[in-house]
Amino acid sequence: MFRTEGSEPVKGSMLSLTIEAILDFAGERRGHFRLIESEVFSHDAYGTPRELFVGFFAVIADCLRDILGEQWSTEIDAAWHKLLRDIEAIVLPQKHLEDAKT
Repeated sequence: MFRTEGSEPVKGSMLSLTIEAILDFAGERRGHFRLIESEVFSHDAYGTPRELFVGFFAVIADCLRDILGEQWSTEIDAAWHKLLRDIEAIVLPQKHLEDAKT
């Protein structure tokens, strides 16, 4: 569903913005990370399930793991799992509230 309609430059731009948001979210959080929250709401309007939105970030991690191969360390893996949990907490806040209750 990643922009099934549209040009390659649009898809490239969307991926580039996503990577910038991930780097900012994992780092200093100067502002680009807010794109994640903003895009959640705009994708709600498109009917994109929030779980699928979270899954997009996991796909990026999987692709990087494939590219890095043996260089993908346990530290990198742990950092990505934490990042994905943190993104999920923003995208699916109700799920995390329910998890905290149990």
